[in-house]
Amino acid sequence: MQENATRNLINQFLKDIFYRVLDIQAKQVSIATEKRLSRTEMHAIEIIKDTPAPILTSVADQLRVSKATASVCIDRLVRKKFVSRNNFEQDKRKYTLALTDIGEQCYQQHNAFHERMVDALLNGFKLDEYPELMHGLENLAAFFHKYD
Repeated sequence: MQENATRNLINQFLKDIFYRVLDIQAKQVSIATEKRLSRTEMHAIEIIKDTPAPILTSVADQLRVSKATASVCIDRLVRKKFVSRNNFEQDKRKYTLALTDIGEQCYQQHNAFHERMVDALLNGFKLDEYPELMHGLENLAAFFHKYD
């Protein structure tokens, strides 16, 4: 296959994957939470779970939104009982965020989707035999990080 045709095919794969991931993820979040959470709220749950001692600023930074927008999102998650706020002992004005049991269940279901996605990518691959795959993914991630 000629280089130009290969580049066009890769571009088409990336566009298709991007839009399908967004669509499937929205549907999976809707199913997992019985239509109670948005994709952004689900990503906030994911950030809270994956961040040690998460605070509002860490959620805002990782979602790439303002603190005010993140605060509205967290308020909704607290009201819906997916997240709790826990005051710092030293300073009662500050708090960390934690998942409730229902928030943890949603995270697990969402994480299972991600695991299935990785499994599909690696199906038939032995990473130590195909370092080019990791190199390509690292390059793609670096490209996206340039836009931070």
